[in-house]
Amino acid sequence: MRFPINRNYISFGNSRPGKRLSKVKFIVSHDTGNPGSTAMGNRNYFEEVQPKSSAHAFIDDKEIVEMIPLDEVAYHVRYSVPADNEIYGLDANSAAIGVELCYGGNISFWDAYTRFTWYHAYLCQRFGLDPKNSIASHKQLDPKRKIDPINVLTQQGISFQQFLSDVHRMYVSIR
Repeated sequence: MRFPINRNYISFGNSRPGKRLSKVKFIVSHDTGNPGSTAMGNRNYFEEVQPKSSAHAFIDDKEIVEMIPLDEVAYHVRYSVPADNEIYGLDANSAAIGVELCYGGNISFWDAYTRFTWYHAYLCQRFGLDPKNSIASHKQLDPKRKIDPINVLTQQGISFQQFLSDVHRMYVSIR
């Protein structure tokens, strides 16, 4: 199984600073927190509004949209929280790919989830990461403020551990 990746990069600005990642050491899994918003809708929002936040990719039931190149910084975890440094030795924004799951509304969760797990497995393959130890939830890195993607996954009966197992299974199948 392989899904196409739509590389539709936003312009340089607050959301895309154009700085290089030091090295991809891990992946941070997120969800949009905006039920019904699509991958392209999110990409267009970041292009138009340019908030000082971002992610590398948004995934819904129809497509995977990379809006920031994978060798550039995206602002997806606050610098002021220490968990990423404690676990991985680096700030997530400087060393991790941020991946957002779109859900709710007219989005088929299971189709989006399949793309979401596949894309994580693809990233692990591409960057030589271990899918069991190189993926963090946003909640794990900022537990006082964030619940993603744990909240959306548990609504579907999926624990984060199960998600990691699903990514690993996908990783093994695409090698």
